[in-house]
Amino acid sequence: MRFAGVCVLLAQLAVSPVYSVRMFVSFGHSLTLPCHGAPSRDVDWLFQQDEFPDWLHVAELYTRNFSSGNGFRGRVESFYLTEPGNYSLTLSPVVYSDLGIYKCQYKNETEIPLSDVKLEIRVQSNVSVAIGMSASLPCFGKINTRAHADDLDILWMRGREKVYQLHKNTITYGPRFENRASVSPEQALYGNMSLTIRQARFSDEGDYQCFYSSPKESGNPESASFFVTGHPTQNLTVKAGGLLSIPLYAADPVRVTFSAGLGSDEVLIFNANKGPARYGERCAQRCELLAQNYTLLLRSVTLEDAGVYKVTDLETKKTIGSVSLHVSAPPLSAGAVAGIVLGVLVVVLLVLGAFAFWKYRKEQKRAEPVVRYQAASAEDQNISSSRAADPARDPDRSP
Repeated sequence: MRFAGVCVLLAQLAVSPVYSVRMFVSFGHSLTLPCHGAPSRDVDWLFQQDEFPDWLHVAELYTRNFSSGNGFRGRVESFYLTEPGNYSLTLSPVVYSDLGIYKCQYKNETEIPLSDVKLEIRVQSNVSVAIGMSASLPCFGKINTRAHADDLDILWMRGREKVYQLHKNTITYGPRFENRASVSPEQALYGNMSLTIRQARFSDEGDYQCFYSSPKESGNPESASFFVTGHPTQNLTVKAGGLLSIPLYAADPVRVTFSAGLGSDEVLIFNANKGPARYGERCAQRCELLAQNYTLLLRSVTLEDAGVYKVTDLETKKTIGSVSLHVSAPPLSAGAVAGIVLGVLVVVLLVLGAFAFWKYRKEQKRAEPVVRYQAASAEDQNISSSRAADPARDPDRSP
């Protein structure tokens, strides 16, 4: 009997290979848990969370039938209906509560699993975001899959400063984070207690810690470092008379200055510091603040407005962003174009007239007779002198 049992065991091992796999996962993505066996068999997928002894049903795969367990409904898919013998299971999206041990086995044959998978996580503890944008600080914990929203007790701290707390469906904020920090209760039930910070500011930088349940336990990671950066310079070209849009990226306190070029003094354009906004002389009567979009508009741009507009955070004195503006000449009006054409025509006519006059004078000079003069010889000069002295010797002169 013992020999027969060993033969059966070896046969099962030959037909159904055993997998022992460690897999690391990124949350929100898809993951396929491998499992292969004999075609047309009924298969169970089971799951055990770390530190919880109970095995939970992930999915049951029957001939031409499929069902998923609590906590996995709508997130699991199998290939066995189209690929006989392929009982691999795809999780999508993966959540923190999916971490643990998975096993795939023939139904009612628990001795030898077809697949055994250990699912683990690596969490990045440093988060960087540009000012004015949103960011998510990671925090994950082992939440019982039977927990309800009323059971959630989540606390986020930055040093000794409270940032956000969710306790028995009641939310409280730290003084700097009211209506800017949030945790999704739906995701928290799956162990994802990540903190979302909207409209990030330089003053939000620091190390954040997450705690959950009662008594409090530290989440994974134990600390998340948050960094806020400025925005790169924008290079814009605006036609004279057009509209310049300067993104502020954040609410007050903020200041906008202008400089015409390298080495030029900075001139105040706009200043908002927990009170009525103040506009500089260059901006007066031409500027408009779009508070909801954190944008400053400068209308009727002129050639003198070309330069660099720098946005500065007044609390930290850090540069939020800047705009390098080039102003192009305004397009010519129809009247201006007509004037230029007329001027060109006048110049052309003057040139043609001058050329015609010059040609006429040249022809006139060619038509005039040529008179040649020859110097008289000495003999001729003497005869002429004697004739003048004695008229009687001149036969051609009559008395």
